Amino acid sequence: MNFGSKYVYYYQKSDSESVSDNSESDDDLGFGLARPQSRRVSSGLRTAGPMPMMSFDGPAPALASRVEFDSPSKPRTEKKKKKRKKVRKSDPNLFTLDISKYCAPSADIHPNSKMVICSNCKAVMTSVSTLQDGNSWICDFCGTPNLDLQLEGFTKPKSDDITFLLKKPEVVAAKDKAGENHNVIFVIDISGSMGTTKEMNHIDANGRHTRTYVSRLDAVKKAAEFQIRQLKDESPNIKVGLVAFGSNVEMYGDCHSEMVEFKRDVLNDTNQLTRKAEDLKNLKPISKTFDKVIKTLNKLDVRGNTALGPGLWSALVMASSVKGSKVIICTDGCANNGIGTLPDDYADELEITACRDVYKGFGNYAKDNNITVSVISMEGTDCKLVHLGTVAQMTGGTVDIVNQANLNDQFGNILTSRTVAVDVMVYLCLHHSLYIRDRDNLAVQSSTKQDQLGNVTEGMDMVVEFGVKTVSNENEAPMDISEEDQQTGTLAAGMAEAPAAAGMTEAAEGKFDFDGPQKSTLVSAENVFVQNITGEEVSSSSSQQPSSSQPSKLPFQVQVKFTTRGGEEYLRAVTIIRECTDQRAKAEHEMDLDVVGAATSKTVSEMGLAGQYENAMFALKAKKNMSVRRKIQPQCDSLEFEIEALGDDTDDEYYMDDLSDLQGVLSEQRRVTKAQLAAAPTSKSESAYSHYVSDSVANVYYDRTNKAMQKFQKRKASKK
Repeated sequence: MNFGSKYVYYYQKSDSESVSDNSESDDDLGFGLARPQSRRVSSGLRTAGPMPMMSFDGPAPALASRVEFDSPSKPRTEKKKKKRKKVRKSDPNLFTLDISKYCAPSADIHPNSKMVICSNCKAVMTSVSTLQDGNSWICDFCGTPNLDLQLEGFTKPKSDDITFLLKKPEVVAAKDKAGENHNVIFVIDISGSMGTTKEMNHIDANGRHTRTYVSRLDAVKKAAEFQIRQLKDESPNIKVGLVAFGSNVEMYGDCHSEMVEFKRDVLNDTNQLTRKAEDLKNLKPISKTFDKVIKTLNKLDVRGNTALGPGLWSALVMASSVKGSKVIICTDGCANNGIGTLPDDYADELEITACRDVYKGFGNYAKDNNITVSVISMEGTDCKLVHLGTVAQMTGGTVDIVNQANLNDQFGNILTSRTVAVDVMVYLCLHHSLYIRDRDNLAVQSSTKQDQLGNVTEGMDMVVEFGVKTVSNENEAPMDISEEDQQTGTLAAGMAEAPAAAGMTEAAEGKFDFDGPQKSTLVSAENVFVQNITGEEVSSSSSQQPSSSQPSKLPFQVQVKFTTRGGEEYLRAVTIIRECTDQRAKAEHEMDLDVVGAATSKTVSEMGLAGQYENAMFALKAKKNMSVRRKIQPQCDSLEFEIEALGDDTDDEYYMDDLSDLQGVLSEQRRVTKAQLAAAPTSKSESAYSHYVSDSVANVYYDRTNKAMQKFQKRKASKK
């Protein structure tokens, strides 16, 4: 766990501040001071307007390079009045998790699968816990007395990072241990637009440079053939399948069986698609099918429109036969035939919502079957990546816009991205006085949270923001409610509602709430997960009330259940103790800008993809304000602690520049969305705004949600 600050900011009252939605100035960064000029590090991303650039260390990401946004249809003639909103004053109470690093056993392994868990909050006893009278444990997280524990055969863990072996397979093939016994399904667009050609450099057999015109489909076939050939040579047990879609869907499987074609009459029928695809699920290793796969691939030719949804669904069913499989979609256009057909920009809200639900359904199916989906689209095309990319985002895959010349590299990046574990579930447990901020459950203030992730690939991460359950509701400031909304009581979308009664939580699927002290016993780790990780709903309420006194330290625990590629099932529980302070300035002064910057980039990008561009802008500016306070508050306030000099301004400049770049992307999204809404025949709520996110903007957001952590961590490592 990487925390946003050395200290947990343990406040008694949540403060608020007023920020504007003006994207071109930072005149409200606090204390009446303007943002200092900084050195810009450009990524190479260019725009037609004044929008700032993304800035990362090193060369610009290929995914976001040379993207050009549309310029406004007409020049701005008058300066619009700034919209201000009162929002929760941001703080560094957050941490990030590199889930892939937790999907491996720790040094302290308990092979007998015995553990003690709290009967209330399901926290696991670790070395930081204290046994009383040899058989009782007061839970460090919720304070529940776990009495009369039956501890025969139990050894108290000696580490705060412990692993329990849940299941060991009797026989594991070497190819399974190496992660080579999975499916890779190529889903290739063969619609008419894939015949579009582009002039490209070519080196002939004599080393001479020539220029030739290559179609998009030919470029895809060449890149796919190269990667399939490498798979045969390096991972011969991997199974390769092929699906093509144009007006119809052509399922070739491993190309050893007769091709199954789905025509217009069944492209909207998932039941028929599933039954047909089931017949081609049993693929053979590429070492045995290579020649036929390559021959079939090279025979593909362009025809018709784009039945992308039926093609994707067929590929998911085919891939589901083996956990840890990958599906790679390569397309240049919007789905316009069969299930998943994308509505145009003039569609009503019901059509947009129905379309979004289809792709979320694809994502849930892939996640439940441990399939990673990645999407590749072509430069200069419009695929409505905001919808299609949802499947990749939900499954740990990538979304990329590439030049035809870079297709081979991108295929290679996807195929070499290692799946480290399958059937991964994460359970978070915080001290009962804290709660996890959850944008999807605004009214819930739960100290625990559970996520089912399915496949986990290298570098897959998670951001967790948390708050303090205040003693009195009256002390809690309004959270992201506009000045106009405060008069009417309207809750602003995307932010938390005023908390429920102190210490109380609402039951929700996949969450574990408090139901008071119960008797706890020693149980096997396998049985623990019947209660703890299966996602069964538990309806209860907390017996613990937040304390008005400030604790000196608080515990945080993450539990990760995972299955290795070799079939072993583990539970890993990591507990970290953090110091607390009730002084905002102290917590902000010790803020880790690399962690906070990466977390902000990821969460704000996720809000942008959801269409919540206004709330994303307000949240982003609140984070920028926090950085300014970090620099100047020690000069303005009489502090009760000694501070060290912050050194040069490099970290702050990098942090502010990166968020300013993201602010510019949000501004572009707002401009395009407002223009589309103005032209639409019917009004729409914010839930439909995501439909208007352009591919170029969506590509920036997906890049940040997938890679922000890695880039900031790389930068942090380079400073050591």
